[in-house]
Amino acid sequence: MGVFDRLIDDAGLAAAEPDVDTIDVLRAHRSLRAGPTAAPLGPLIVPDRRLAELGRAAGEEAVEVVVVNTGGAGGLVALAGRTVPGVEVVAVQSALRDLDDLAGNAARVVSAAGALDDGVTVFVEIPYASGWVRAVEEVEAAGLSGAVRIGGIDAGRLAEQLSVLVEADLPFAIVDGPDRALSSAEGPGFVPLMLALEALIDGAAAGDAAELLTLVDPDRVRAAVGSWDDSAGGRIRRRLRSIASRDAAGAVEDLRALGLAGPS
Repeated sequence: MGVFDRLIDDAGLAAAEPDVDTIDVLRAHRSLRAGPTAAPLGPLIVPDRRLAELGRAAGEEAVEVVVVNTGGAGGLVALAGRTVPGVEVVAVQSALRDLDDLAGNAARVVSAAGALDDGVTVFVEIPYASGWVRAVEEVEAAGLSGAVRIGGIDAGRLAEQLSVLVEADLPFAIVDGPDRALSSAEGPGFVPLMLALEALIDGAAAGDAAELLTLVDPDRVRAAVGSWDDSAGGRIRRRLRSIASRDAAGAVEDLRALGLAGPS
């Protein structure tokens, strides 16, 4: 698998307003999956409340999905008992919401996740709040994956979070972008984020990783990515499993424009 293969999960439906037509979102997703730069694109992310609706829109050609569980531990148990024609559930995102006891909340989610099929990856979203490191340890010990939100935080704190995840050896997804490949005033791009992650895996200090998160020079980014061999790419993707992009088409186009995916 290439370092960018199936990196970008399509959050177009999860981010859409309730009145947005599911059929239109699905059509756009399938068009991307059929195009010449399809390799970086992963599953479609769907809120659990729209799962049946998506199944009806999918018809006979099943669509791979990541389900956003909104019902806590009980929602995972309910999801395990559902069969929805037209969708193939490959992963589930479930957020911890008990900020007074994140580790206990994690333990409850871990227990409920046992009802899901072994082939379904469970991403437990761990808020940056008191006790979050203990929750990371709880999720890692259970063999599940983590998930984090990075929107609106500075590079220093993001580097700290990534450092803890690397130290815990916890695979994780990013559930709120970034949507762009390169960094900007709005925040880090996903390629500099991967460079920072590689540096942390290799033992860099969080401060050094924070500097990489702010890279905006496309030539420097291309050169850095060009230095990755299969081993480096594998180490990065063993940790960073996916990024949920609200503009999957734009994210894939960014990679193409940088010469990192598909026709240049």
